Amino acid sequence: MIIAAFTLIAVGVLLFVFTPLFSKSDTMTQTTQRETRRRQMREESERVYEAIRELEFDHRMGKIEEDDYKDMRDRYQAQAVELMKSLDKANGRADHTHDAPIPKKVDTRIEQEIAAIRQARSKN
Repeated sequence: MIIAAFTLIAVGVLLFVFTPLFSKSDTMTQTTQRETRRRQMREESERVYEAIRELEFDHRMGKIEEDDYKDMRDRYQAQAVELMKSLDKANGRADHTHDAPIPKKVDTRIEQEIAAIRQARSKN
C-alpha cells in the first residue's frame, strides 16, 4: 500500500516536471517565430548596408557611372527604409509617417548606421 502511494506520487511529480518539456506552447512558438523574423530582417539590413558600401566604393573607384550609381543607391536606400520600418514595427514602435515621402532624416540615419558599422569593423 505504501509502495503504491509512493509510486503514484513519483509518477505525478515526474509528469509535472517533464510535461512542459514535451508540450509545444503556442506563445513560445510565436515568440520564436517573431525573433527569427527580426533576426532575418536585421541580417537583410546588414546585406543592404553592405551593398550600399560596396556601391559607394565602386563609384569612388570609377567602376560605376553616375546615373547607374544614383539609380542603384536610390533602390538600396528604399530597401533600407522599408527594412527600418519593418524592424520598428516588429519592435513595437509605431510608424507615424503613413507612407510620407522619405525625409532627409532617414537618409541621415542610414548614413549614421553605415558609419557606425564601418567604425565597429575597423576596430576589429
